[in-house]
Amino acid sequence: MIGSLDELRKYAKFIPNVPNEMLVHRPWIDMVRIETEDCREWVREPFVVDVWMDSGVAWIASIDGLRNKELFEKLYPYDWITEAIDQTRGWFYSLLVTSVLWMGRAPYKSILISGHVVDKYGQKMSKSKGNVVWAEDLFNKWGADPTRLYLLTKSAPWDTMSVDPDEIAESRSVLSILWNVVKFADTYMTLDKFDPNVHRLEDLVGKGLIEDRWLLSRFYSRLRRFMNYMDNMELHMAAREWVGLVVDDLSHGYIRLIRRRVWAEESREDKYAAYAVLYHVIKGALIMGSALVPHITDYLWNAFIRKFERNEAESVHLTLMPQVDERYIDEKLENAFDLLFAMFSDIAEMRNKIKVKLRWPLAKAVIKVDSGNLEALGQVKHLLEYLANVKSVEFVSEIGQCNEDEYVRTQGRGYEICLSKVMDRKLYYEALAREVVRRIQTMRAKANLKVDERIRVYVSTSSDELASAIREFMEYIVNEVRAVDMVLGNVPASAFSMDWDIEDMKIRIGIERVSQ
Repeated sequence: MIGSLDELRKYAKFIPNVPNEMLVHRPWIDMVRIETEDCREWVREPFVVDVWMDSGVAWIASIDGLRNKELFEKLYPYDWITEAIDQTRGWFYSLLVTSVLWMGRAPYKSILISGHVVDKYGQKMSKSKGNVVWAEDLFNKWGADPTRLYLLTKSAPWDTMSVDPDEIAESRSVLSILWNVVKFADTYMTLDKFDPNVHRLEDLVGKGLIEDRWLLSRFYSRLRRFMNYMDNMELHMAAREWVGLVVDDLSHGYIRLIRRRVWAEESREDKYAAYAVLYHVIKGALIMGSALVPHITDYLWNAFIRKFERNEAESVHLTLMPQVDERYIDEKLENAFDLLFAMFSDIAEMRNKIKVKLRWPLAKAVIKVDSGNLEALGQVKHLLEYLANVKSVEFVSEIGQCNEDEYVRTQGRGYEICLSKVMDRKLYYEALAREVVRRIQTMRAKANLKVDERIRVYVSTSSDELASAIREFMEYIVNEVRAVDMVLGNVPASAFSMDWDIEDMKIRIGIERVSQ
C-alpha cells in the first residue's frame, strides 16, 4: 500500500523522470517498478475491475458464504434489498451480474428503489447553495420518530421527495395524539381496575355497544390494508393507514364516543367491554406502529401494556404482528360510521356558520339519505345526536321544506342536512349549564385533581338568567364535574375560586376537594 508520492519514490527501483503531476497518470505510472524486502519487483495491475464489484459480491462475502455454507444456503437468495435510484447501475446491477455468473440466479427476490430527497422547492440539495437539510438537525428539533413518520407519509418511497422541515410538526402532533390516547386509556382503566386477563375481549365483546363492534371492525380492516401495503412496499400508504387508525378512529372517533361510558361510576359490563376493545386496539396499534415510529411505541409498550400484562415481551419489537380476524370485520357497519362521522363534521361546520358552539344543544336535524342506508343509519342515530349535540336526528328519504328562518341547510356526499338553528329557553339554559361545566372542569385541571376526586362547588352570580339555568340543570352539572353538591350563593374564601364571563354574564365559581 503506497500512501504518497514520496513513499512511491522511496520504494521505486525505477521511476520515470517526470514531474509528480504527470507521474500519477498513464503511461508513466505503468513504468514504475517497486522493490520490497519480500518481493523483487512490483508492477501496477493494468486491468482494473469496476470498483462496484467489491459491494457487488456482498451477497456471498457479507456472511462469509464460502466457509459459512449452512447460513448462506438458508439466506440466499435474499428476500429484499433497498437503496436509492442512483445505485441502479452500481449496486443492484453488480449484485445481479456476479450472482448470475457465479450461481446462475439473481441474489435477491425483490428490490425497493427509493427516490432522491430534494429541498422544499424541488431543488437538489447542495452545500454551496446552502439548502442542505441535515438529518441530525431534524432529530434535534423534532425528534427521530416524528421525522421518520414524516418521511414515510410524505410520498411514495420511489418518488422524488421534497422535504420541508416545518411540515414535521404535523407528524409530531400525530404522536402527541397517540400519547393522549394511551394516557386516556391508562387513566380510566387504572381507576376502574381493568385487567385484560380477567376482562377478556372474547368474553365481553358480545356485551358491548355498536361503537365497540365498529372499532374492532375498523382495526382489522386497517390491519389488513396495512399488511397488504407493507407486502407491496407501499410504505406511505401503510403509514397513512396507521395514522388514520390513531387519529381518526381512536382519538376523534371511539374515545369521543365512549367518554360518557367510562366517566360513569357504576361498574357496567359495557364499560369493561369498551376497555377490552380499546386495550386490544391500542396494543395492536403499538405493534403496527413499531415499524414506523420505533421509539415512542416501545416506550408506550413498556409504560402501558406491560403495566397491565407484566408477562408480555420486554419490547414491542420482540412481538409478532397481529393477525387479521375476519370474524370482526363488518363493512356495512364501517360504511354507516363513515357516514356518521361525515355528517357530524358537516354539522360542526354548519354550527360555525351560524355561530353556535358545539357545546350548545340544538333541537333537530333532518337528514335525507338513500333508502338503502336508512336501516344502517338508524342504528347509529343516537350517536349522531350525541356527537352533534342535537336533541333529535331524523333520517328520511325525502327532506321536504327547510325554512331558512329556522333551519340551515347543506349538501353532503350522498345526503342532505337540514339543521334547526332556533333555540328556545330550555335549550339556552342547557347551553349555559354546559358552559359552567366547562369552566369547572378547567378549574379541576388547574387544581391538579384526580379524575375520581370529589368536589363541592360554589357559584355566585348577579345574573338571574344564569342562576336560573344553574338551578334548572344543577343535577346535570353535579354529575358532569363529579361534585357531591353545588351551592348557589357566596363563595367561601377557603375555596379555590375563579371569576368567569359567560355570554357577558359574570360568575364566580369556587371548588373544594371533599374527603372520601
